[in-house]
Amino acid sequence: MGKVNRLKRFGGRWLIILTVVITSSCNSSKLKETPIENFIGEWVLQGRSIFEGVVVSIEKNEEGNLSGKVISLNNNKYVKMFVENGDSWVSNISRSSNFEFKLTEKKIGSSLFALYGQQTSKDFKVQFIDENTIGLGEESSDPLKSSITYKRVNK
Repeated sequence: MGKVNRLKRFGGRWLIILTVVITSSCNSSKLKETPIENFIGEWVLQGRSIFEGVVVSIEKNEEGNLSGKVISLNNNKYVKMFVENGDSWVSNISRSSNFEFKLTEKKIGSSLFALYGQQTSKDFKVQFIDENTIGLGEESSDPLKSSITYKRVNK
């Protein structure tokens, strides 16, 4: 009996040590849930030359979902041709995990794409790089390492 009890105590100690090591090596910032309300505010688009400097205001719509509208254009001729202040830019933001989201942007000239049966929006994986910067990743790219960002202008 004494040998069995010693093995149980020995195994129990290792289990405790293993649990402490695993939990202390985890990135605890990824365990906390990022509030989706952090998206609310005005954001300037960066990292894509055609959209550089466009400002979008993200707020809750009537259904309680987040969406964004253009509030300031840049000087790009295509942006001026296809986008107007007040146009919908971000049609949806949804949660993928505690810290990652999916943001759906309307494509520039989407009405033209729709005529030819093409996709009118594009999905991005999104993470907050910091409180005032959102990284957008395409397909399998890491949003935290992306050059495409939304930078907060106003809350």
